[in-house]
Amino acid sequence: DAADDPAVWPNAKDPAQSLVIGTDKKAGIHVYDMAGKRVSFTPAARLNNVDMRP
Repeated sequence: DAADDPAVWPNAKDPAQSLVIGTDKKAGIHVYDMAGKRVSFTPAARLNNVDMRP
């Protein structure tokens, strides 16, 4: 599969503004809002996973 290991960026002040970030190993990084709408895409090759750190 090209899609792999999403991560959630929590917005503590407004949880509805939290984001889901995921990689597409063949295309790049996708960012989605909590309703599932894509809000950003950054093309990049050879990605694997997304990890969030505090």
